Amino acid sequence: MPLTVHAAAPTETLTGIIERITFHSETTGFCVLKVQVKGKRDLIPVVGTALNLNVGQSIDAHGHWVRDRTHGLQFKAAHLQITAPSSLVGIEKYLGSGMVKGIGTHFAKKLIVAFGKAVFNVIEQEPERLLALPGIGEKRKRQLLASWQEQKVIRSIMVFLQGHGISSTRAVRIYKTYGDEAVARVQENPYRLARDVYGIGFQTADALARKLDIPEDSPLRAMAGVEYVMQNFSSEGHCAVPAATLQEKTQALLEIPAPIVEAAIGDAIFEERLMPSEKDGQPLVFLAALYQAEVSVAQHLKRLMSGPLPWVTLKAAQCVTQVEQQTGLALSTSQRAAGGSAQC
Repeated sequence: MPLTVHAAAPTETLTGIIERITFHSETTGFCVLKVQVKGKRDLIPVVGTALNLNVGQSIDAHGHWVRDRTHGLQFKAAHLQITAPSSLVGIEKYLGSGMVKGIGTHFAKKLIVAFGKAVFNVIEQEPERLLALPGIGEKRKRQLLASWQEQKVIRSIMVFLQGHGISSTRAVRIYKTYGDEAVARVQENPYRLARDVYGIGFQTADALARKLDIPEDSPLRAMAGVEYVMQNFSSEGHCAVPAATLQEKTQALLEIPAPIVEAAIGDAIFEERLMPSEKDGQPLVFLAALYQAEVSVAQHLKRLMSGPLPWVTLKAAQCVTQVEQQTGLALSTSQRAAGGSAQC
């Protein structure tokens, strides 16, 4: 999508209510929204990334204005935070949007009439009161509460990730990778993001780890640093590097004591993330995938060298005669001469 960004476009915050969802990808979270902003007569087009969007939700969008050649002026949100609506109109649209299974537009209106702005508290803390409404039985109540809890988990995950400086786009990827366990996985080891989630590298994971108060000399950080340095070597065309070089480069990057890095290299080898080897008596280490690739190539070359040839060797004249008989065609004298004594 061709966009024109004005030079030095200032970052702004846009707050409003989602009136229409023009497009939303469940896979990537990319969305195009029409948002009602207080004081603005027309709906504002907002482009960003978010999970589980529904009409009526409130948004806080942080980004800048861009001019799309096809769609005109839009607000491009680098950070898009979704919150439950606070107005009665917004709450009714939110509940009636289909987000909560068991509630459609009809029951959304009933809930608003019965409980007003307290409806969220009723669902959360006094769900038995829902049974007093005509048409809501035990089965529908259970369905509603299960759906509500699922939405609550997703919201809490996104709030946690965005609250620690993770962009909306990356937060969606993290949730898609780990699901409901996202917060626990990230808190346990934020460096796993560099291995598991596309678009998140060591630097981003390291910044998140600092916000989670993980020590700079943590074995988790040392292991991640070792893998990061190895990946940099591989991007420069090196399948393996001397173990001493890996230790030196990692220590310089992380600025931690050598014994911690040495232990991390040993742990990586034990976990088969790195593979040990040697050349001319010098210890080497490979990334596991590259080591396995080299071993596989060597095995196939050895097999090809020791096995029978997959073709037969024939003189050109024999080939020509056979082809002429099969096709009914005949080569000219010059064509025959060009073949000479070539092998088929």
